[in-house]
Amino acid sequence: MADYTSPKPVDPVFYQPNAYLRIHCRCGRRATYPVRDFARFHRLPATLQFYELIKRLRCEICRQRPISADVSRFP
Repeated sequence: MADYTSPKPVDPVFYQPNAYLRIHCRCGRRATYPVRDFARFHRLPATLQFYELIKRLRCEICRQRPISADVSRFP
């Protein structure tokens, strides 16, 4: 049975505002952000899809791309 409540890579940011963005960087930094707050802080368009958002990510400290990043309903 399909789970239509969990975020999908093609979902736009506005579709899952209560989800969490979890990021793990090469430098060892781990971060979890509420999608709504992350999108508002970085002024992302509401129609931006999650896979595009993940492609844009860079670490705040080392400026490298993350090892892994995903969107989940749970922190």
